[in-house]
Amino acid sequence: MSIKTALHDIYDLIRLPLGIMAAIAGLTAGMIVVLVQESTSGDTFFDFVLSYLEVHWDLAILGLSIPFLIVGASMSINDYHDFEADRINNRTDRPLVRNPKLNPNYVLFLSLFMIAIGILLSLFLFFDNLWVVFGVVFFSFLSISYNLWTKEKGLLGNITVATCNTAPYLLALIAMGATDANTVLVVAIMSAITFCGVVGRELIKGVMDMEGDEAAGFYTFALRYGPKRAVILASVFFLGVIILAPAPLFIKFQNNLLYLFFIVIAIFLFLYSVFILLKDHSYETGKKARHYTRTALWMGAIAFLIGAISLY
Repeated sequence: MSIKTALHDIYDLIRLPLGIMAAIAGLTAGMIVVLVQESTSGDTFFDFVLSYLEVHWDLAILGLSIPFLIVGASMSINDYHDFEADRINNRTDRPLVRNPKLNPNYVLFLSLFMIAIGILLSLFLFFDNLWVVFGVVFFSFLSISYNLWTKEKGLLGNITVATCNTAPYLLALIAMGATDANTVLVVAIMSAITFCGVVGRELIKGVMDMEGDEAAGFYTFALRYGPKRAVILASVFFLGVIILAPAPLFIKFQNNLLYLFFIVIAIFLFLYSVFILLKDHSYETGKKARHYTRTALWMGAIAFLIGAISLY
């Protein structure tokens, strides 16, 4: 196996972009807390960031690697667990499917190693704040439970995934010692928006993977109640995104138009995914919807980060 192939497989196994998105989520929540509760007397935002990194480099680098590691581990375990379903669905974007030389046991070992490193890092950084460590352990096992149990429980599995996606926001609040009520509220709302978006996306992904999930015995919501009902329920959660999205503008982000711009793009992509899937439940349409909803989550993450920076 060439180095290029190995790196490509690792990139896809750990879903590198999703790990980066999780780190950005933690950065966003932490930045909101810092900018509200600490002095920001630097000449520029860049100067402030450099001065903060000089003192708290461990939080910025090692701390943000924790959600990155946990997400990467959960994605790898998912590939290990879903190998048969992915093979039936011809998911050549999954390394275990496209590369027969890749040993599934190595993938499992990589996953457990990443979780262990994430937990050890949380102990190193937050030994005096064990609630953070407890949270890292809890969300790590919650992500594992999805593959071992809740994935087969339909909507409960979707909710499990979405709950894990809120972890970087919530744990950053605890880690940074947030005390301002509006700060806690705006981060909680961002977590709720993320939760609704991810549940909707997971329901849509279930439509795309119906054939393989049925063969593997993963009775998702789409398999239990039909693809149309899955898409309709996804639209309900996307409605939750629409209702909650404006709230940060009135709490902390002070009518930030860039935040509004990116969050509107995210909402449009979510709704467009529902629209195309209601017309056509095919695998190819589901694949497009999966891509659109992933982009929507990125737009949301960027919107939140821009809103945080605007607090300076």
